[in-house]
Amino acid sequence: MTVLAQRHSPSTEARRAAAPRDLPAWEARVRRILRPAAVELVDGSREQRQRLVAAGVRQGTLRGPAEAAADLSSLPLDDLLVPELRDLRDFDAAAGPGTPEPADEEQREAEALRLLSGAARGRTAWVVPFAVEPLGAAGASGPALGVLFTDSRVAVLAVQDEARVGAEALARIEAGEPWTALVHSLGVPLDDEHGHALREDEAWPTGTRLRVRLRGGTEVWSCGSPVAWS
Repeated sequence: MTVLAQRHSPSTEARRAAAPRDLPAWEARVRRILRPAAVELVDGSREQRQRLVAAGVRQGTLRGPAEAAADLSSLPLDDLLVPELRDLRDFDAAAGPGTPEPADEEQREAEALRLLSGAARGRTAWVVPFAVEPLGAAGASGPALGVLFTDSRVAVLAVQDEARVGAEALARIEAGEPWTALVHSLGVPLDDEHGHALREDEAWPTGTRLRVRLRGGTEVWSCGSPVAWS
């Protein structure tokens, strides 16, 4: 069962008003494609963000005091990234999607499926419901309301810096407001299709770059960088 299907069912009124894309079904499809080892719903809590940051400190992606109990949850990603990775983040954000998108949507989707099939094997993925306020504000760097499915801890923290994440956004989606589906992967699986280790994890893994918009821009697939929010 998906992390979204485990939640209580929305009310009858919400189901009647629901958007055409079924949220748990979408998550289940993305799971089947990326095949992560585990999936966690991002609830926006301080405790969960602290766990994400602490894991990043242990990996060497983020910096922080040696004390395991130190609370870094209130710090933005800019203050957490080690300097060399902050430079790489800025380079990735400016580099663009890589190969130009094919004009035909079927070709774009086929390429996305090719590159993201099994891309999250051996990794944890996160489902991140988010809302950017005020709606339609000039300078907002993402859609007003959406869900990000990603195997990048950095991507989760970046979205949390710019949006309200968790139950409120999810409730609005379940009530039928339009939302954008973001599917993102580092593009560097840790395991092969049989569960055998392929590589050790890296602080800033980089796979083949891709960013494509599908279904009139209501779905965006990207991979090849920890950056998903730019």
